[in-house]
Amino acid sequence: MKKATLILILILTTVFSIGLYGDDEKASVSAYGYIKLDAVYENGNSSHGNFAIWAQPEGDNSSQFHMTAKETRLGLAVKGVSFGKFDVSGKIEVDFHSSNSENKAYNYMRHAFLKISDGSLTIIAGQTWDIICPLNAATLNYPVLWGAGNIGYRRPQLSIQKDIKAGKNMFTLQAGIFRTIEADYDGDGIEDGTASGMPTFQGRIAGKIGLGNGYLQIGISGHYGKSKGDIEYTSNSLNGDLLLVVSPQFKIVAEYFSGKNLGSYLGGIAQTVNNTLGTEIKAKGFFVNAVVNPTKTLRLSVGYGMDDPDDATLSIGNRAKNTTFFGNILVNLSKSAQVGFEVANWTTDFSGRDQQKTTRFQNSWILSF
Repeated sequence: MKKATLILILILTTVFSIGLYGDDEKASVSAYGYIKLDAVYENGNSSHGNFAIWAQPEGDNSSQFHMTAKETRLGLAVKGVSFGKFDVSGKIEVDFHSSNSENKAYNYMRHAFLKISDGSLTIIAGQTWDIICPLNAATLNYPVLWGAGNIGYRRPQLSIQKDIKAGKNMFTLQAGIFRTIEADYDGDGIEDGTASGMPTFQGRIAGKIGLGNGYLQIGISGHYGKSKGDIEYTSNSLNGDLLLVVSPQFKIVAEYFSGKNLGSYLGGIAQTVNNTLGTEIKAKGFFVNAVVNPTKTLRLSVGYGMDDPDDATLSIGNRAKNTTFFGNILVNLSKSAQVGFEVANWTTDFSGRDQQKTTRFQNSWILSF
């Protein structure tokens, strides 16, 4: 497996070392992002306050109010110097959802990658989204149904994508090696994912079929990785994704996942392994989201998500099931300014403990650039 990984890296390096570029060309950089304020009232207690992934016990109070600008996002889009038929680009992007004090938030890296593409073959090197489960729900809540039916996050990778077009139809193949992100379960000072001596492998195949003014896209994806410590744990998944664009005004987004040790992918309600039982936490889930744009200034979004860990892999107190139903409205005040309102109900079951609920009312103000 290690030999195959080294061969893949060598092939990719050799292919893209061939080409010429003009000495008069220069790279260019442009800024993008948005400023966002979120104000939230909830009648219970969510996992993180400023945003919700699950509901948890209320503690000493039965309602909370949160206000934050931490989702404010800043990015740099880089257009590099092309060579041969290949264009070179990249992005660096940060937001401010760090764990320090609310009014002194630190930035942290979301994306930092370069992309080499001729429009059909694309190489990505750096940190960006996983290949698996590439779709997200249209929520105002910062996590896009992570922990509630949506998996897939960001991590360092070297990946390749091949698109084969035929009129309005397209077939896509994706594969890559990724950093295996695991905790130090055995406490020896080395992350167990790193100690495995191998990357995590991800892959996806997808087909896109043109349908009048829209299209149907269906994908199947999966991953495999392992960690090495006192106990060798594996992480894997098998997933499906669907995007049905009926028209520019209406679309349906849906995903399904099944696997184990999915915490770093925000599956299993962000739980990885059960050290007490010495086993990975298994889980399955899905989400579905409908988005309507009745006018140029209005977007409506409604959806449901569910993440259901396998009870046999849980201990007392573990999160056993998580569901959410949400609806939001986003109004364009101008080409750059938006205001949105969202209502979301969260219900979380715990193994051997009481079920918890919270309903959140969120108001968001956004200035994009």
